[in-house]
Amino acid sequence: SGLQLRVHRFDSVLSLQLMKILVTGSSGFIGFHLIKRLLSVGHKVVGIDNNNDYYNPRLKYKRLTLLNSKNFTSYESDINNISITEKNFDLAINLAAQAGVRVSKEKEFLYEHSNIKGFKSLCNFCKNNDINKIIYASSSSVYADTGNGKYCETSTPLIPKSIYGKSKLANEIHATELINSHDITLVGLRFFSVYGPYGRPDMAYYSFTKAIKEKETINLNNNGNMYRDMTYIDDIIDGVFGAIDYVMDPVNKNKNEIFNLGNDAPIKIEEMLHRLEVIIDRKAIIKNMITKNEAFMTHADITKAKNLLGYDPKVRFDQGIEEFLDWHKHNENI
Repeated sequence: SGLQLRVHRFDSVLSLQLMKILVTGSSGFIGFHLIKRLLSVGHKVVGIDNNNDYYNPRLKYKRLTLLNSKNFTSYESDINNISITEKNFDLAINLAAQAGVRVSKEKEFLYEHSNIKGFKSLCNFCKNNDINKIIYASSSSVYADTGNGKYCETSTPLIPKSIYGKSKLANEIHATELINSHDITLVGLRFFSVYGPYGRPDMAYYSFTKAIKEKETINLNNNGNMYRDMTYIDDIIDGVFGAIDYVMDPVNKNKNEIFNLGNDAPIKIEEMLHRLEVIIDRKAIIKNMITKNEAFMTHADITKAKNLLGYDPKVRFDQGIEEFLDWHKHNENI
C-alpha cells in the first residue's frame, strides 16, 4: 500500500550505527512496529514481554511471529523480574505498561505493578548492566484537561484525570530523580492516541470497527463529543527513531527530556465513528454513556519534537484509518 512505500526519515548517521537495543513491551502494538523497523535497518534487538491477557494474547503472539529474525531474541518475562543473560546494550526502550485509562477494578493494581514498579525495575536493571541511555513511553494522559488549546510540554499543567495518567507521571518524576543521582540520559515520549494495523483492540477505533461489523452495541462515551489527536503508528515510529538519534548524540547535554508525539490534528470521536460507518458501509448501534475520567480533547503541541527530533507526522486520519481497515479485513479473527 501507499503508506508502506513511504520513505522513512531519520536515516541519520546515528541511527545507522548498528546497536544492541533492549525493548520492553516487545509484543505490544508500538513495540512490535518499533522492533520491525529497528530490525529492518540492521540493529540487534532483545525483547521482553509477559504477554498478559489484558487483550487476546493471540494478537501478541501473532506480532511476535512476524519479528522472525536472527537479530531478534524474545523473552517472556515480567518487567519486575527481568531474567536475561544478554549483556552490552547500547540503549533501553521501555514500552511495557498496563495500557488504557479504563480497566476492571481487579486489574487496577497493574498500574502500580507494571507502570510504576516496572519502570523502576527496568531503570535498576539498566544501572546494574551499564545501560546509561533510556527512552520510555509516557502519555498525553499526564496533562490537565483544561480545554485551553494544545498540550505543551512546558506550559500545560500536569494533573492526570486517570490512575493510568498518574502512573505515567510517576515515571517522569522518577526519571528526574534518577538523573540527579546517576550518570544516565532519559527521554520520555508522551504518545497521543496511537492507531494503525496490529493495534490495540481496546482502543475506540478498533472496538468500534469490530462492533459495527458484528452488529454489536457501541457504548459511546459522552455522546462522542470528545476529541482525540489520533496519531498513525508509522509517524510514531519515526518519532521514536528521532528520539534514538537524540539520546545517542553526545552533543546533547540535557540528560532528561520530554517530547509530545502526536498528530496536531484532533478528530471528534463522533466523526471518527461516522467515517468508520461510511467505509464499512454499515450503521453503528449506539448506546450513549457518561464517563468522567477521560479528557475532553487531546491536542499535541509538537513544536519541540519538530525542532529537536525532526519529527514530522505525515499521515492524515482518513489515510491511516483506511490502512487499518484494510488490515482488519484480513485479520478479523485475531
